[in-house]
Amino acid sequence: MIAFIVFMTMGAGFAQPGGASPAERLQKEIDGLTKELSLTKDQVKKITPILTEAQKNQADAVAKMRGSNLDRNAIREERMKMVYAVDKQLKSVLTPEQGVKLDAYRKAQVEARTKKKEQQK
Repeated sequence: MIAFIVFMTMGAGFAQPGGASPAERLQKEIDGLTKELSLTKDQVKKITPILTEAQKNQADAVAKMRGSNLDRNAIREERMKMVYAVDKQLKSVLTPEQGVKLDAYRKAQVEARTKKKEQQK
């Protein structure tokens, strides 16, 4: 569940009118990770292509899933796999301490998204 919400946080709004552009969402993700994980310039250079490719793959997957007969659980499972794969790639660039911080950052994203949903009810 957490991974699904993280995925939605990372790739939310691909087709939302008035939403941030893909480039803006990508930069926001990079900025957030840079700040929260205290990334070096070299690490930012290494994670940028990972996140760029992940964003493209997520957009492609969302487009395919929209036209499919997959149920919500199958879609959630696919999204979770993508999130785990991206975080695994990110962690290959990070120090162990930053990996722990990444997990905490993702958890905070989930909590913020959940809180926002509750406020919209």
